[in-house]
Amino acid sequence: MVKITKFIASLFFSGFLPKMPGTWGSMLTAVFIFFFYPRDLKFQFFLLLAVFLVSVVASGKAREISGVEDPEWVVIDEAVGMLAVFLGLPARENLLLVVCGLIIFRIIDIIKFPPVSTVEKLPGGFGITVDDLVAGLITNVLLRFFWG
Repeated sequence: MVKITKFIASLFFSGFLPKMPGTWGSMLTAVFIFFFYPRDLKFQFFLLLAVFLVSVVASGKAREISGVEDPEWVVIDEAVGMLAVFLGLPARENLLLVVCGLIIFRIIDIIKFPPVSTVEKLPGGFGITVDDLVAGLITNVLLRFFWG
């Protein structure tokens, strides 16, 4: 069970890559989005919801396993954030949009200004995941504003 939790929570072990694990997880998700992100908004929302729920559970279990409040190798929450970044946007096969979304999301996720820093304090896997969801939704709004 520990190996499965690590596999899921680290987003296929990408969270164990050297240095910037959150960026690795975000980049892996960006590649998925560029090539495979569904164009149907309902399916995008369903995918976001499903990954969110898996992230809350896996992040919570990873927290228990490691004894650390927010283990840096847990990057499935970055996948949630990245899916939120492109919710309702034409990201598939639009490399410039995906790169811009990735950069803006990482900046917001790293800086963690309110409300991102506020929701990060929520308990367990929910707190680990929801801050990235909020950062992703903020990025989504910014992309819509600047992308036109």
